[in-house]
Amino acid sequence: MSASSVAERNDLTLSKRRSLRYKLRPLLRDKWASASVLFLIVIVIMAITAGLFVPDDINSPDFGARLLPPLTDGHIAGTDQLGRDVFGRLWLGSRVSLVVGFGTVFFALLIGVPIGMVAGYFGGWFDTILMRLVDVQLSFPFILLALTINAIMGLGLRNILITLVIVGWIEYARIARGETLIVREREYIQAAHVSGAREWAVILRHILPNVTTPLIVIGTLQVARFIIAEASISFLGFGVQPPTPAWGSMVSDGLKFILSAWWLITFPGLMLALVALAVNITGDWLRDTLDPRIRNR
Repeated sequence: MSASSVAERNDLTLSKRRSLRYKLRPLLRDKWASASVLFLIVIVIMAITAGLFVPDDINSPDFGARLLPPLTDGHIAGTDQLGRDVFGRLWLGSRVSLVVGFGTVFFALLIGVPIGMVAGYFGGWFDTILMRLVDVQLSFPFILLALTINAIMGLGLRNILITLVIVGWIEYARIARGETLIVREREYIQAAHVSGAREWAVILRHILPNVTTPLIVIGTLQVARFIIAEASISFLGFGVQPPTPAWGSMVSDGLKFILSAWWLITFPGLMLALVALAVNITGDWLRDTLDPRIRNR
């Protein structure tokens, strides 16, 4: 085989590996993961475009159209007790769930990971204080602690986000600390010390890349947890306040009409269940893909 043929084959192979289909092949092989990612993309698009397609008067009462069943007078998911379109409110409420779910994970990671890595790497009094905070938080039920902090801070979307970050960052700090304790004992970390690398350079260049994978997986799985937590807080009346729609508060309002208007509780509850299921399936796929101990079985 000539050199030009070998070079052409290598270029073809490299082009194939750079293609989007090749990079997505592990995802496309898993039908459940593919369907979950596609569903989440649709939900994200819905949240982004809610302001463009949902009418501005979606929260305005229309008492002449109260409790219309689905597929009546152009209302896909029916109307609620005030005559408001349920589908439009579901669409607008997707913003709240996604902002809380992904926003909480982002800020909790941003706060917890550096603190956990510093505690695990340097140890000492800082590590002791962190572990005592972990012990204190784990002694309280997650939702009870979130409700307590939210009741102190006040109602509203911003305060829900802050509350869940306060409750959730310690979990990521604990995981980052544990991974750092493992990684810092490996040979290449010792070699970096011998070569004269500074402590912060070792943390950023060698330890952070090695603790990123488990944190990404845990963070993905925690998105569903925070979405359900926000829905629970809104369900109990401590979350996003009317007339702003949130899936949890929609379920709470629908309970009063569960026998006469089943769609008021069914559709927001179904959206919560589907989003949580899709996030968990995606997180499981990421764990199986990124964790070499599972991938090499």
